[in-house]
Amino acid sequence: MVKELENKIKNALKEVKAWQRIPTSVNGVYLVKTPADGSSETVMVEINPINERGTPMKRRGLFLKNTSEFNGFGDIFGNEKVLELLGTLETIAGGEKAKEIKSVEI
Repeated sequence: MVKELENKIKNALKEVKAWQRIPTSVNGVYLVKTPADGSSETVMVEINPINERGTPMKRRGLFLKNTSEFNGFGDIFGNEKVLELLGTLETIAGGEKAKEIKSVEI
């Protein structure tokens, strides 16, 4: 399974230029080919959730190179104090929670 995924990634990288996004089967998760470093190409995972319109939420998402970065960010994202902090900031700024935009059936 790992070898199969490795081959799929290598084949996808042949077709794209540096900094180009390659969508994956997981919404909001992309592979990004970075400029070659010496003789080897590098690739990162970009995490950029999809909004209600089906487009990425941010212009650029969170770029990760390895599992330790993923785990580190996961620890922070899972921290209730960070969620409380963001909720408080929304209250201070007077911001409303994003309303769901409904599509129009045509």
